[in-house]
Amino acid sequence: MSYNDIKKAHTACKIFTIKVRLHNFKQLYMKAVVTSIFKKKYIYISILFLFTSKISAQNDTIFFDKDWKISNKVTALYYRIKPLKIKTKDAVGYKIKNTDSLFVIKDYYLNNNKIQFQGYSQDYNGDYLVGRAKWYNENDGTIDTREFDYKENYNTPKFKFPDWPILYLNYSIADKSLLTAGLEFCLDCQNKNKIFLGAGYGITNSYNSRYYGLPDVHLSVNSEYFLFLKAGSSTKNAYAMGGITLFNAMDLGLGYSFPYNKEKIPTYQGFTTSITFRITNNKNAYNQLKVM
Repeated sequence: MSYNDIKKAHTACKIFTIKVRLHNFKQLYMKAVVTSIFKKKYIYISILFLFTSKISAQNDTIFFDKDWKISNKVTALYYRIKPLKIKTKDAVGYKIKNTDSLFVIKDYYLNNNKIQFQGYSQDYNGDYLVGRAKWYNENDGTIDTREFDYKENYNTPKFKFPDWPILYLNYSIADKSLLTAGLEFCLDCQNKNKIFLGAGYGITNSYNSRYYGLPDVHLSVNSEYFLFLKAGSSTKNAYAMGGITLFNAMDLGLGYSFPYNKEKIPTYQGFTTSITFRITNNKNAYNQLKVM
């Protein structure tokens, strides 16, 4: 082999080595670029996931103040994770008529994130508990345990006491004026249309300088459309009226009063106008303003 052939072969070998190195460098560079892209995507996805999780967690948390009224985080002492549903049998071990699932209620102390209450409820707000419920102090000690057991009687209708009495004050005018005060029970406060059963005692203005007392029993049906119908009776008369209601806090009515005995005072008869005020801590008794 001549010197020129050896030189050409040596040059070709160098060129091949350079090409191999360039190819390897290109592969390493592309690998680095792809890795960098994936790392950046991973970082962006992680940040987005953490941000979304934080927003979701805030939306799924309900805060309560010292009186267990819904508040913000600044004034809250307790919080509740958004209740989820579970099959009734899985929760309490038996079936309940017309109740396929229950809400899992868990409340926590805000200052240390330790559990304050756990139980199951038929409603989202935790007002109708079912099965075993437990209350805890801030040191994880059990304060109280109660059984809300429907196992023996779930096939029979359960009597539910009406919601806590409502104080009402009514002023009406027929042939005489009548001021009445008493208590009402909200028989169906969970629905938008409310039913109030009331009993009280009223005083009429004077008949020849004498005042008379009249007991009052009535039933008032107040609809979500700001209308009401009311019927009632005393020992001396019966009456019926209808009108408008302002969120059930105040009723303005017009009706008629029928005396049982026109010859015996107090008669309290004729067309009647009335105004009724209701005072209660039961927010369900009042209708809410609808914003369209």
